[in-house]
Amino acid sequence: MASPSSFLSEEQLMCAICLGVFTDPVTTSCGHNFCMTCIRRHRDSNPCAKCPLCGEPLDTKPDFKINTTIKEITEGIKRKRIQKKPEVTCDSCPKKMRFAVKSCLHCGTSFCETHLEPHKTAKKLMKHKLINPVENIDDYICKKHDRPLELYCRDDQTAVCQFCTESDHKTHNTVTLEEESLNLLKNEKTGVHQKIQDRLRKIKEIKHSTRFNKQTKEKETEENTRFFKEIFERSFAELLELMEEKHKETERRAEELIKELDQEIVELKRRKTELEQLPLPMDFTQILSLQHKPLCTSYSTNMSISCHEHGGILRKTLSRLQSILDKKMRETVSRELQSIQHFAVDLTFDPDTAYPELMLSDDRKQVWNEGTPQKLPENPKRFDVCSCILGKEGFSQKFYYEVQVSGKTEWDLGVATESINRKGDIGLNPDNGYWTVWLRNREEYAANDDIPVPLNLKEKPVKVGVFVDFDRGLVSFYDVEAKYHIYSFTGQTFPEKLYPYFSPGEYEGGQNSTPLVITPVNSIE
Repeated sequence: MASPSSFLSEEQLMCAICLGVFTDPVTTSCGHNFCMTCIRRHRDSNPCAKCPLCGEPLDTKPDFKINTTIKEITEGIKRKRIQKKPEVTCDSCPKKMRFAVKSCLHCGTSFCETHLEPHKTAKKLMKHKLINPVENIDDYICKKHDRPLELYCRDDQTAVCQFCTESDHKTHNTVTLEEESLNLLKNEKTGVHQKIQDRLRKIKEIKHSTRFNKQTKEKETEENTRFFKEIFERSFAELLELMEEKHKETERRAEELIKELDQEIVELKRRKTELEQLPLPMDFTQILSLQHKPLCTSYSTNMSISCHEHGGILRKTLSRLQSILDKKMRETVSRELQSIQHFAVDLTFDPDTAYPELMLSDDRKQVWNEGTPQKLPENPKRFDVCSCILGKEGFSQKFYYEVQVSGKTEWDLGVATESINRKGDIGLNPDNGYWTVWLRNREEYAANDDIPVPLNLKEKPVKVGVFVDFDRGLVSFYDVEAKYHIYSFTGQTFPEKLYPYFSPGEYEGGQNSTPLVITPVNSIE
C-alpha cells in the first residue's frame, strides 16, 4: 500500500513562514499547516494575528496540537533529505563533517541536527530566525546591523531588518516579507492574466481584420474584374494574379503573427503555473526576481526594455541607494556616538589582574604582551593562563570608553562581571560573565555570544568604542573613526558590577607587540 507521502509533493509539506519542511506541524482553525514554533512566534508578535496564507484571524487559544500524521510524513522527508547529502555543511562541526539542516540568520551560521538542538531548547535562541540551509547566508543578513532581513521597504524596494525601520527607514512603508510575498504574488498573477487577455484580444482583432480583408478582396476583385475586362481584357489575367499574390502575402503575415501570439500565451500560462507553485512566504531575493522579471511582449518592441538596459539601470539604482544608505548610516551612528560619549569614564588598567606576560605603561593606559612571564606575587584576582586584564574601576550604570587597536593581529575588548573565573582557560560568552568582541588572525572578527557570531566589517577598526547601558542590559561596540556600529548584546541581565575587559593577545614572536591604548574620548562635533 502506498504511503501518504507518495501522494504529496515536498512543497506541500513546507511551512509558509520559515520555508522549510514542517517541524512539529500544527493545523490552524482555518485549515492551514505551519511549524508550531513559527505560527506561535507569528501570533505572539502580532496583536491581531491572521493566517499568513488566507488572512483569517488566528485562534487566540495558547495551545496548538501537533498533527501527528503530517509530522510522520515530514520526518520521513527529512530522513530522505539527509540521505541525499545536502551540500551545505555544519559550521560548528570539526572539519565540517556533518551536513546542515538549518541556517540561523541571527547567528549567521549553519547547524547540523546536533548543534541545532540549543535553538530548540534555549529560550533566547528559540527566538532566532531559522531557514533552510544556504551557502550564501550573508545575503539574508543586514550588512549595516548584522540582523536578519525579515522586513521589506516598499518605498526603496529592498529588504531591511528591524533596526533599519528604527533609523533610515523609520518613516517608510515597511511590511513583513510574508505580507509582501503574498501581495506581490497576487499582483504578478493578475499581471499574467491581463497579458493573456491582451493577446487573446489581439488575436481576435487580427482574425477580424483578416476576414475584412477577404471581403474587401472579393469586392475589389469583382469591381476590378468588370472594369478591366471592359477596358483591358488582354491584361486581366495578369492583373488578377498580382492582386491574388498581394492578398496571400497579407494572410501569410497575419498567420505568422497569430502563431507568435499563441506561443506567448503558452509561455504566460506556464509562468502563471510557476507562480501558483511558488512557496510562501518568499525571501527578498525571490521578491526582487519577480519584480524585475519581464513578461514576453514580442509583438510590440516598444512595450519592453532589454535585459541589458534593465540590468544597467538596476545596478546604477542599487549603487546610488547603497551610497545614500552608507551616508545615512554614518550620520545615524555619528549621532549615537555624540549622545553616548557623554558617559565617557576615565579608565586605567588594574595591575593586580594582569596576566604575568603583560606589561603596563607608567600611566596604566597602555598594555602589551612581552612574551616572557614576570615573577609576580600570587593574587586571586590575577589571570594565570589567558593573556588578559581588567580595568581598575567597576560600574553599575551607563559608561563608555575607547581603545586604540591598530597594528595588532589579535585582541579582545568588552566587559566582564567581577566574579568571573580568572584561573585556567576561560570561556568568553555571556553565560560565563563576558560580553566581548575579538580579532583573530589579523582579519577574522567575531562577537562572542552564546554561539560566536562572525562579523563582516567594512574596514579594520583603528579605535573601538564600548558603551554599556547597565539598566537596559545593553553592550554595544563601535568603530569610532569610521562611525560604524560593530555589534550589540541586547536583553542581557547583569547580576553585579561590570569591569572593562581587555586582551592584547599573545606575543606571536613580536608580531603582536603593539599595545592596546585607552585613549581620551574626543566628542564628535
